[in-house]
Amino acid sequence: MMIHEFTQRTGYEPSMEEYRFIEESYYDFDGQKDEFCKAWLKDKRNGNWEKELSFRKMLEEQKESFEKKLSEKEETISFYRPYFERTRELSKQLEEANKKLERLERVFRRVFDEQEG
Repeated sequence: MMIHEFTQRTGYEPSMEEYRFIEESYYDFDGQKDEFCKAWLKDKRNGNWEKELSFRKMLEEQKESFEKKLSEKEETISFYRPYFERTRELSKQLEEANKKLERLERVFRRVFDEQEG
């Protein structure tokens, strides 16, 4: 439904921001334009529209805030990922070096034990 259709049906002229939320409500509505406008007017009269509008604005603000935080976290992860991967690689190399060292120690013990005995 276009904004001018809504205004004609309800006699109410919403701001563009408000109409964006009205349009979202319309897409969620299971019915025709006239039925929606009639239901919307009823909600407007009893104060439910203001509550819904306030709630939708709050949700949008929270969504924007969470998306910003998520973006910041993703940037942080991207920054540290190479260091993490390098650390994992070095950790594996260290583990392999420790295993080789343990094998050498066992060999040296056998050699020294044989020489002493």
